[in-house]
Amino acid sequence: MKLLVMCPRFPYPLEKGDKLRVFHQLRFLGQKHQVLLIAITDEEVSEEHLDIVKSYVHDVKVFRLSKVRRTLSLMRSMFSKTPFQVAYYYDSKIASRITMIVEKFDPDHIYCQLTRMSEYAKNLPFPKTLDYMDAFGVGMERRAEVVSGVYASIYKKEATRMKTYENEIYTSFDNHTIISEQDAEQVTDNSIHIIPNGIDTEYFSPIDSQKKYEIGFIGNMGYAPNIDAAEYLINRILPLLKSNIKVIIAGARPDKRVKQLSSPTVTITGWMDDVRTAYAESQIFVAPLWLGTGQQNKILEAMAMGIPCVTSSVVNNAIGAEIGTEILVADNEEEFALAINSLMNDTELYNGIKRNALTFVRKQYSWEQSVDKLSQIMEAQ
Repeated sequence: MKLLVMCPRFPYPLEKGDKLRVFHQLRFLGQKHQVLLIAITDEEVSEEHLDIVKSYVHDVKVFRLSKVRRTLSLMRSMFSKTPFQVAYYYDSKIASRITMIVEKFDPDHIYCQLTRMSEYAKNLPFPKTLDYMDAFGVGMERRAEVVSGVYASIYKKEATRMKTYENEIYTSFDNHTIISEQDAEQVTDNSIHIIPNGIDTEYFSPIDSQKKYEIGFIGNMGYAPNIDAAEYLINRILPLLKSNIKVIIAGARPDKRVKQLSSPTVTITGWMDDVRTAYAESQIFVAPLWLGTGQQNKILEAMAMGIPCVTSSVVNNAIGAEIGTEILVADNEEEFALAINSLMNDTELYNGIKRNALTFVRKQYSWEQSVDKLSQIMEAQ
């Protein structure tokens, strides 16, 4: 099958959840289909990263978004009902060039990642699948609840626009996919396929390493929910634990608020060439996240590396791990502190969670199985 894949970011390096998802999908789709990737980006793409992605697909076309045109699009969207993130990624000139490429390629199917990319795909006369990935509208709504002032107003407006758009765009596509049942229920009442993420368990596997930190948290540290989680961990959970606890917060683009958390007991690393080091050197992975949309890859990666995890119930709802056996769940700082202390002081509990979580991830989260399901959906169209 000739398959056209469209995404709003170049899918490498893997420092963001949407990039990780489409990168691994490309790895396996490219083994079975002739894949042409069209990627929009607002960043420079190195030849090294381009070559990595090209090794998995037939061809790659990259379009760089102009800063001036991005700004103009966002300004125009202030006076329309278009979601800001849709306006940000849409460029009419790029759209015309994409249409020409698609007509020449003549795909059997188009796979469009994220609703923000759908403006480029919705009118193309080919069978199409839209990957919502997360319930973005709900995500914006929940962000509005934890910020104040002008940011709260912007997030509320974006939430309303995005939720409406997510429903309106549905009829423009033949198939629809999303990452979890929880997200599906929040996006639409219509039919939608659940395509979870996977984990590369050959890459993310237990490493025998000295535990330099009692607690680890890893993610894109320029992303608002991760910033909030880091602050919650250090400012609200850590004071409830014994004073000599050491914490590592690792990940790309640490925001100023994250950098300010640095102290003799709190290490902020920024980007790491091999993030597995941060996992391996942590005794427990703690993720006080409250968004309740998407699937937290960081939790699955920690599990795959044999690191017991403590996270919120809303995050685990999308993962489906058995509470008390494969994961510990907490929904306020006291519960997080209790769970952390339990793992640190109960060797039997710690080893049981570690062992069971590893088995759970290897059994339930295979990229190959996930992408095979996606491929079957598109082939049947």
